[in-house]
Amino acid sequence: MNEQLIALDRVTVRKTRTVLLDSVSLAVARGELVGIIGPNGAGKTTLLNVIAGFERFEGVLSLFGRPETHRRSRESRLRVGYIPQSFPVDPSFPILAVEAVMTGAIGRTGLFRSPGRRQKEEAMALMETMRLSHLAARPLGQLSGGERQKVSLARAILQRPDILLMDEPTANLDIAVQKEVLDLVDEIHRKEALTVLFVTHDFTMLPVAMGRAVLLDHGRMLFDGDIDTALSGETLTRLFRYPLETFRQKGRRFISYD
Repeated sequence: MNEQLIALDRVTVRKTRTVLLDSVSLAVARGELVGIIGPNGAGKTTLLNVIAGFERFEGVLSLFGRPETHRRSRESRLRVGYIPQSFPVDPSFPILAVEAVMTGAIGRTGLFRSPGRRQKEEAMALMETMRLSHLAARPLGQLSGGERQKVSLARAILQRPDILLMDEPTANLDIAVQKEVLDLVDEIHRKEALTVLFVTHDFTMLPVAMGRAVLLDHGRMLFDGDIDTALSGETLTRLFRYPLETFRQKGRRFISYD
C-alpha cells in the first residue's frame, strides 16, 4: 500500500458565522493525482489553503504521517508546492521569466542567498522540458496569462515538493493553452511521481492521469471515488442540482443539458 501523505479527519473551517469546510475527512496516498471538483463557493480553495498552511482549522490534519497546525515547519513548507489560480504581476516589475522560475529554489538555498549557477541550470532545463526556454529572457510582465501559468508551474516544480497543490490552473485560459497546461501536469506527474491535488470547477478539462475525484458542495464532501463515477450524470446532477449528462469525444468530456 502506498504511503499516505495527506490525511484530514473532520476538518472544519469557520469564518465569523460562515462554515467554509464542514467536517471534511480525506486521505491521499503518495503518487495520486486527485481532482477537487465543485461549483464556486464549494470550499475547494479553502481545502488547499488548509493543506498549504494558510488557513486555521478545527479537526486533525496530518502531512507525511505527522500532525500539523497552520504553523508549519520549514521542512513541511518545502515539501508542499502551491500554484495559485492566477499569477498577477506588475508589468513594470523588472524580473525575467527564468528569474521567476529560479525563485522556486529559494526555500533550498535560503532567503538571503541568491540562487546560483546550478539553480539557473536546473531552471533552464525545466523550462526546456516545459517548452518555455524561448521565453527565459523575456520580462515576466510581458508574458501572456498562459505563459505566466506555466512559469508558475515550473517555479513550483523547482521547489522539489512531494505534494503539489493546483488551484484552478487552467482558469481564464483559452482551450489550446488549457490543453497544453493539462498535458504538462500529466507529464510532470509521471516524471516526478508527485502527489497532486488539482482544483477545478470545469470537469470537462482534466488531466488524463486523474483517476480519482473529490466533489465538494457548500463545504461538504459529496463524493470521493473514481473519476468516471464522479462525473456520471447522476452524481453531477446531485452536485449542481440540475439535470446533466456527460459524454466523451476524442478524449474530451462534454456536457449535455437535459
